[in-house]
Formats: sequence, C-alpha cells, structure tokens
Amino acid sequence: MRPRIATPAPRLLASLAAACLIGLALPAPAQVNQQQYDGYFLVGRFGEICTMCEAVVLCSAAPAPPTANAVPDDGSFTLYHLHTRTFWSQVSTIREWFVSNFSSASLAAGHERPVTVYDVTGGHWQPPRQATMRVALEPALLGISDGREIDRTDRRWRRSADRANLGYCTRLPLWASIATIEAHVQMPDRDE
Repeated sequence: MRPRIATPAPRLLASLAAACLIGLALPAPAQVNQQQYDGYFLVGRFGEICTMCEAVVLCSAAPAPPTANAVPDDGSFTLYHLHTRTFWSQVSTIREWFVSNFSSASLAAGHERPVTVYDVTGGHWQPPRQATMRVALEPALLGISDGREIDRTDRRWRRSADRANLGYCTRLPLWASIATIEAHVQMPDRDE
C-alpha cells in the first residue's frame, strides 16, 4: 500500500493561480517608466537606467547642454563612468521591483552605484577617482560623492553644497567613450 501524499486543496491552488494571473494582467502604475519621468536624463525607454547598464556622462562648463557625441580631444571637462550596480544593490532590485507594483517611492528615491570620475583640464587627464553616484527620480538628481550633482530635468551640472552652476552634461556613446578613456588613462591590470 502506497502512503498517501497530502496535496493542497484544489480551491487553494485555483485561488493562488487566479491571484497570480490578475496580478500579471494589471498594469503596474507605480513603475518608474511613467510619463512624468520621460524627459529625465538617463531614463530610457523602459524606465530607469538598468542595474547591469553602464553609462558615460560628459559634463563641461558650457552655457547649454553639450552636443558632443564623443569624448572631446582637448579642453576642460569631467567624465563620469557609471558602472553596473554592486551585487547587493542588484539583489535589492528584486524587492524594489515587487514593491514598485504598489508604490514607486523606493524606486523614485533611487539607488547608489559606483562611478569613476575623470577630470580633464586643458587636455591633460588627471588620475581617475572612485566615487559613488546616487541615482534618484525624486528629487530628480544624480548626486555624486565628489560634491557635485546633475539635475535630471535640465542636465544642469552644479556643486551640491551651494547649488552653484558648473555647466551642463550629456550622455556619450558607451563603448567609444571607454576606448577613448583607456587610450588616455593607464588602466590597472585586471589580473592583480
């Protein structure tokens, strides 16, 4: 005689399946890819910059957002290379995604990610510095631990402490920018 295996009541399974289907069918109005964030700097077609995405941002003392589509050959500017989110920061996105189906507060408040800062003065590249960047939608800022920030609505670059205007920023093509950075900066060996 075979032992009888306890199975959940069919009504319970049907209820759970129905709840899952309803949850998947309903739109997630709290997700960050809402129209109110469409014009924000570094917000893409599918919402906030993804956890595994990188970006290179050029900031310079210009009277309007730069129209450059490559790292300039000379002049003075700052490049921010936003790296992928750290392991634990990526793990937290799972919880954030579930919560965002009901409230966008945690996603709008943002996350931190590592960033490498390259300051170029008169065409001379300074040694890169490691920093962190707080990527938030509310307030609409990219806050960098180097004391500067980027307004995500108008791409204005300014000092965090007194909000003094430093210029404007634009996003550059990733792979071409990384190749230019590597040509100008001695990169540490990855085997060390």
